[in-house]
This record gives sequence, C-alpha cells and structure tokens, in this order.
Amino acid sequence: MSIHLPDYSLPPPELLSRTYRVRAIFLAEIRARSGVLNIVVLSLIFAIVLLSVVVQFYFVALTGSVLSAPAPITLFFSPGVFTAYSVFLVLLSTSVGAGIIAGDVATRSITMYLSRPITHLDYLAAKIGAVGTWIALGAVAPGLVATIIVLALGYVSLLVALQAAAGFLVVGLLTVGALTGLAILLSALSSKSTFAGAGIFGTLIGAEAIATVLSAIGHRSSFLYASPLEDTAGVARSVFGITGNPLDPWTAAGILAGFAAVTMILAYLRLQRAEVVSE
Repeated sequence: MSIHLPDYSLPPPELLSRTYRVRAIFLAEIRARSGVLNIVVLSLIFAIVLLSVVVQFYFVALTGSVLSAPAPITLFFSPGVFTAYSVFLVLLSTSVGAGIIAGDVATRSITMYLSRPITHLDYLAAKIGAVGTWIALGAVAPGLVATIIVLALGYVSLLVALQAAAGFLVVGLLTVGALTGLAILLSALSSKSTFAGAGIFGTLIGAEAIATVLSAIGHRSSFLYASPLEDTAGVARSVFGITGNPLDPWTAAGILAGFAAVTMILAYLRLQRAEVVSE
C-alpha cells in the first residue's frame, strides 16, 4: 500500500457562458409570470379582440359581402373596443412588469445576477425580453389570430388579411416597446413590487386622463400626444383607415419609439449603480 501525493491536475469547472445565463434568466422570468392572474388577463384580451373583430365581420356579412366593402380593413378596429382592450393591456403590463427587477432588488439577488460574466446589459436584455414577450402575447398575438380566423371564414381576401396583419404587427410592436420600457424603468427604481406596479398603472392611466382633460379644456388635440395609449390609438386609426384621426400617426409612432428607447436607457443607467459580487 502506497501513499500518493494529491492530484491537482484537474482544471476548475468551466463557467457557463453569457448566452446560457441570459437565456436561463429569460426562461425563468417567463415561467415565473405564468400565474393565474396573467393567464386570466391575457385570456380576456384575446376574447375582447377576437369577438370584436369576428362579430363585426359577421354582422357586415349578413347585409352584404365584406369583400366588396369600400374599406374592409376598417372593420379590424373599433374605438370603443380598443379602450377596453387598452385597460386590460395596462393591467397585464403592470402584473408582468412590476416585480421584474424590483423583486431582485428586494432580495438582493441582483448582485449575484450581475456577477461576471453577466453584464448589466445582459441582465437588462433578459428582463426586457421576458416582459416584452408577455406584453406581445396581449398586444400582437390576438390581432394576428383574429386576422387568421376572418381569412379562414372567407370574410376578407388574402391581400386585406396581410394588410391587417401588418397593421396589428406595427401597432403591437410600438405598444410592446413603450409598455415594456416603462415597466422595466419603474421596476428598476423601486425595491417594492407594489410601488412599481402602482407607478406603471398610475402613469399610463394618469397620463391618459390628464391628456384627455387638457385636450377637452384647451380644445387642442396636441395634448393627447402625452399619453402612450392615445399615441397607440392614433397609429392604429391610421393603419386601419379610420377617418377623423386627431393625431398625426408618424408623430405618435415617433413618440412611442422614443419613449421606449429613453425608458430603457434610463433603466440601464439605473442598473449601473447596482452592486456586483465577483465570481
């Protein structure tokens, strides 16, 4: 029996790559937000959009062919339904985004997330991707599904369906960018999810109420640009050919895109102040 010196030749375990870690954070957040509340709100959004679009086409088809209508694309948008749809979309954004960063700050797990080789940008990208995916399920997917159903039922031609799908995609992506940016920023500013949620909901609904009141009092539609929801409605009215649009769609789209960019940049700057534990 012999005694051997300890063998130190084995290399240290290889660290997981940045891509793997970002994907892991993204998938974990997607699963964490698949609770009953978000599923219910998302189901209501689908029900509102699908029923409004399909029912409109159905009743028009009872009186005449939608294919011969002057502008069948307009039937994909209903101002009254859009208001109810926006409220539920705000609720979804609040529920999904409130704790996305605030929860990590509260538990101080953000210091471990930001350990090397994960960077602040990696962490933020994973969080933005998770929130954006959930909001996209409410802002983009219902319209696309409704378009497919209407096309399958023979109410519109393929060309009109493609035009409607492109419209839902454009409006949806602008909405996703604006709501995701706001949710990420306000969640990064607080360690309490309840405060962040109140901020998201209050900012969107408050901006809508104030802009509407100022527009009515001052008789100037330019006040409506201050509300992301009104900007979204302005773009949607133009895309779906609704007349009497009080907002310039290009200006409204630019505001939404700029709002998304600014809020995400501010969230990144806020994360730069987070503590980091080296690996």
